[in-house]
This record gives sequence, C-alpha cells and structure tokens, in this order.
Amino acid sequence: MSKRLGNEEARYEKLKKLSEELRIPTFEAFLQLEVRGRDGAVIRQINRRSHSWVRNAYNWLLSQLVGAPANDSTFGAGYVNIKNTGGSVLSGSNYRLDLRSPSNYLAGAGDASFGIQVGAGTNPDSFEDYALQTQIPHGVSSGQLSHTEVTRAESYDAPTKVYRVEMLRYFNNNSGADIDVNEVGLAPKISASVDSGGYAPSPTLVARDKLPSTVTVPNTGQLKVTYVIQLTYPA
Repeated sequence: MSKRLGNEEARYEKLKKLSEELRIPTFEAFLQLEVRGRDGAVIRQINRRSHSWVRNAYNWLLSQLVGAPANDSTFGAGYVNIKNTGGSVLSGSNYRLDLRSPSNYLAGAGDASFGIQVGAGTNPDSFEDYALQTQIPHGVSSGQLSHTEVTRAESYDAPTKVYRVEMLRYFNNNSGADIDVNEVGLAPKISASVDSGGYAPSPTLVARDKLPSTVTVPNTGQLKVTYVIQLTYPA
C-alpha cells in the first residue's frame, strides 16, 4: 500500500470511529476488481475504497431521509432531483426519489443499461457525472464485453454490528481482442414519483470510479467487479 493510500485509510478509520461515537451514520463503500486470463488464473486484482458518489446519490439520500421533493427540473447545486444515464432530469411537483426494490440493482444477463457498468473513459471523477464517459456495451463484437447478471448478497455481523451488501457482476471478453477498462459505475433504477404516479424507475448513476490505472481484460478472459456497501451501527 502506498503512503498516500495508507494516510487515506487512516483518515477513513478515524472518521468511522468518530461516526460511531457521535452516532452519525457513515456508509462505507469498497470496489474490488479481479481479472482472469483464458486459463482461469488471476492476473490482476484491485481492492480499494469507492468514494466517488455523485450528485444523484446525495439527492437520493436526502429525499429518502426527509422526503425532500424533486420539484425543480434544474439539475445542480440547491436542487433535489436526479439525472438519469440518458441525460434526462426526473422531477415533478412533490415527487420524491425512490429505489423501491433491491431488484432495481439486479440487471439481468445481457442488460448493460443498469446495475454495475464498466467503461473505457479516462476523465477524472466529477461530482456532476450522471453516466460513464464511454460505457462498454454488451456483446461479443469488437470493443464489447458479455455482461452476466448482477447478483446481490446481504449479511449482518453481530459482534461488529456491520450490515453489509455485496453486489457482483462478471464481464466476459469474447471480442477477439484485449479490452481496456478505466471506469466503473453503479447505476440502479430510481424513480421520481408520488403515490399516484410519476416516472417509471430509470437507470441512474450514483457512483463513478475512475480507476487508478487501466485494467486490461485479455481476449477470452474475464473481469469480476464487486461493489461492497456497509454501515456500522453504534454500540
């Protein structure tokens, strides 16, 4: 671990302890990548914190906690709404932002429109990101990766009081050439609605992680991406 990452991790641990003492909920997120070659052997692993939550995530959290309405169609500072991965702002009179179901993370095999996504874009992380810069599509043609379904597992560890959610997706490279991955995103389907109606759940980027270095998935190889989100409850 580099000195910079070591210092960062020490700060996270300090924040975690303070949040427990002050009873302020602090969510932790981790990103894990594993690349396997054609023979199935692991050739690269990345384990790091995911800390690139975008504006959509903040607005979604606020709306859930206090019922803040997504009234205005302006996307930016001071407004509570969401911009989906297609660039449309979802808002309306007294609308609230709602995930509705854990299944809204669980994209099926071949569906790259939501869930865990990967891309080739090299732009730095931005709080205003609402989509991957250059998403890698599903398929077996040049520049494409075959997307498996997104799976989800939940657990609670009583001694540490940690509630943990793990979401995982595999990407198989049958394109005929190596494929470079530089960005990873988490995009559940979120709705903007009231009890009587509103927008159907729409793919919405809540986190975009620009990788510290390019991850190359070799031809006939496989990439495994795991997002882990956890919350430690006070004693």
